[in-house]
Amino acid sequence: MSPDRGAAGLPPPAAPPHLVELFTSAGCHYCGHAREVLERVGADVPLRVMEVDLDSPAGQAALARWRVPFPPIVVVDGVLFGYGRISEGKLRAVLAGTAS
Repeated sequence: MSPDRGAAGLPPPAAPPHLVELFTSAGCHYCGHAREVLERVGADVPLRVMEVDLDSPAGQAALARWRVPFPPIVVVDGVLFGYGRISEGKLRAVLAGTAS
């Protein structure tokens, strides 16, 4: 039996998807960029993306909690990742657990 396979000879279970909360505003250029980054990263890393309008009660709560100056707000697994123009490289590093 291969050391990287389970006792039943099955591959190890896939990691659960990362929860990404994307708080956006209508007409926001950086919000569109963030969607594109998440789409590219999501092709390689399991993500569950939840987009929330900043005008909604949940969006207003995020603004109050994170106190960022402009959208989008990106929260990964409950931790503020960033806002504004999102770095794809930094996001990949955080998701891989290699960010410093």
